[in-house]
Amino acid sequence: MSGRSVQKEARERIGREVARRVGSRRWDMWFDRTTEFKVKGSHLRIEADSRFVADWIERHFREAIQTAAKDELGDTASIELAVRKPAPIRKEPTDKTQEEAPQPTRKRNTSLQRRKAPGLNDFEIGDSNRLAYDAAKRVAEALDGASSMLFVHGECGIGKTHLLRGLCERRRASNARAAVRYATGEQFTNEYITAVRAGKLDEFRAKLRRLDLLAIDDVHFLSNKNATQGEFLHTIDAIAMSGATVVVASDAHPRLIGRFSGPLVSRFLSGMVVRIERPDRELRVRLVQRLAAERSLQLTDSAQETVAGRCVTSVREIHGALTRLEALARLDGGLPQEPMSNLAVERALVDEPISSGGTPIRLGRIIEVVCQELGVDRDELLSSGRHRRVVLARGLCAYLARELTNACFPEIATALGRTTHSTVHTADRRTRTQLDEDVKVPNAANEQIRLRDLVDQIRRELRRT
Repeated sequence: MSGRSVQKEARERIGREVARRVGSRRWDMWFDRTTEFKVKGSHLRIEADSRFVADWIERHFREAIQTAAKDELGDTASIELAVRKPAPIRKEPTDKTQEEAPQPTRKRNTSLQRRKAPGLNDFEIGDSNRLAYDAAKRVAEALDGASSMLFVHGECGIGKTHLLRGLCERRRASNARAAVRYATGEQFTNEYITAVRAGKLDEFRAKLRRLDLLAIDDVHFLSNKNATQGEFLHTIDAIAMSGATVVVASDAHPRLIGRFSGPLVSRFLSGMVVRIERPDRELRVRLVQRLAAERSLQLTDSAQETVAGRCVTSVREIHGALTRLEALARLDGGLPQEPMSNLAVERALVDEPISSGGTPIRLGRIIEVVCQELGVDRDELLSSGRHRRVVLARGLCAYLARELTNACFPEIATALGRTTHSTVHTADRRTRTQLDEDVKVPNAANEQIRLRDLVDQIRRELRRT
């Protein structure tokens, strides 16, 4: 193996260990795509995009980096934090030298994350995020009708950061002269505080307010920080007056973020506010297929369905499940040539908590969660009522009881207030048929959703509790 390959593997292992020690969220914020690791002998050099980032990493993560470097390079390992030199501006070549001029390439440390930088082209689109994607694309390409203020919100791990970073990359690609900045709410706050303490507030403001596009992720971090909120409000106003665009992302709607000033909420509401919902089953299956292919991990169709059925809350959950499957598959010396079966996936993910304290899921708990998800009263479920929603609830209770407990049909019948177990057997069979036919049913909010998605939600709630 060449020395270059050895150095590459060393810095990748160091990067993975640092990411494990500082946590994925801090890694994404301070290292991913903003730093470059270089190894030479027992010396590790980390180059950041700016002095601020380099100093922050030095103050907060030096111990984790030092430990990872010593584990890989030995006790004599040394580390250095530096600022990456900007690439020189390259003049356009003449026609004579057009073909001879080498095309510069800039290597980024994306191999540490084992995936390429997120972009709009690889953002999987479904009913849950289509509106947000369209709004982001319009902003990225500066199309007619694009909002000058875009607020994207939704739960953690469903693609908000991917959308913001992809949006910024698309704007840079479509307009090389555009001044674009992506930052998190924490970075904005820290840079503001640093500028105030160093007496460089005017410089901080000038740098932000000449931007064409400012994207702030996790803007809810500004909650209860009055001075920072005030500065951000003035920044928004200044950028808006220049005709530039502001895009922000948060875990909650502007009105639901605690301790946010009224004027700042008003600015957010003056633009386009769009929510990204949890991915539905169809989108989750497509994500499983794509993410598994990126890892060269082969899964049968039923195995893909199983992963999608278990990971119902976020894309990050799918990443985690596939990481586990890949790690287990490599234990035998490499990825298998044959697709991983549904049974293998079930066994690999079998230790996922499915009950409280390791005890079996109770029939009563299944009934409680099903009634909650369908908006059915428990007494009505146990009665002889034949309302469509009640019948559906009984079928789901029977189906999930057979899947998640060791109860037999007579025991399930007793729990559901049935006099004979044949009715429960029929309800279970009817539910399985409806799942195969992929029917839609009403939930507690009287919205029509796929029965598969409803079952996934109930399973998730049962496993969580």
